[in-house]
Amino acid sequence: MKYSLEITQDHIRKNHSNYLGGVEFITVPDNPFGKAGPGSVPMAYLLKERYGKKTVATINTRDRNKVGIISEILAAIELELYGIFVVSGDKIKKGREVREIDVFQLISLIKKYRYDYGSDIQIGATINPSRENELRIVRKKMENGADFFITQSIYNEDIILKNKWIRHLSVPVYAGFMPLLSKKIITFYSKSFSIDEGMVKKLMDSYNLIEDNASLFIKIVKNTCDHVEGYHIMPLGNEKFLEKISRVIKIC
Repeated sequence: MKYSLEITQDHIRKNHSNYLGGVEFITVPDNPFGKAGPGSVPMAYLLKERYGKKTVATINTRDRNKVGIISEILAAIELELYGIFVVSGDKIKKGREVREIDVFQLISLIKKYRYDYGSDIQIGATINPSRENELRIVRKKMENGADFFITQSIYNEDIILKNKWIRHLSVPVYAGFMPLLSKKIITFYSKSFSIDEGMVKKLMDSYNLIEDNASLFIKIVKNTCDHVEGYHIMPLGNEKFLEKISRVIKIC
């Protein structure tokens, strides 16, 4: 089983060496929730040099105009990053969203400059298995140049299993998982993701959220590892969670 790891800007300075043995690539987010942080492209390059791992910079369509986005693409190509992960970016309550281009246009731009510069940089995009007509959206992303996909965070394996088309895509799909490590986060994400009511109650009543999140992740992996290429872990810097799942990450 393959897996990738997200390292957020808040945790760049931590030493992740103990958890990178089986990691295929590292991703760096791009101003998640509209919170400004160090640029994803230079941070991805820093991690590439530090750990000798393939790294992927995220670029969102929310924060920059087309010129600014092209600048980021060219920087990622010149720095020989493994890939660029395309997202639309979370909606923000404060500040102005740019969104001069959409995700399909951004994927096409990366494909164009990859060709122009003779680069082999990979293009990643998102899958939201809970969204209606998602296969049509995924096909359009592939037509525009997407080379791999990472799903939104999965908390119910049935979302993967019922979307049988995921297994038959011609490009790799990584199922995302972000542990829910506080009651506030559980409440927030239960409104945005398909989380079974029983699981929400179990997590809300939990005396050990790290243990219960790890058990949930292991359950999802056991039931879906034949349907996806691997898993993308977004631990939000929680080393105890990483330590817990690193022992069982090769269960498939």
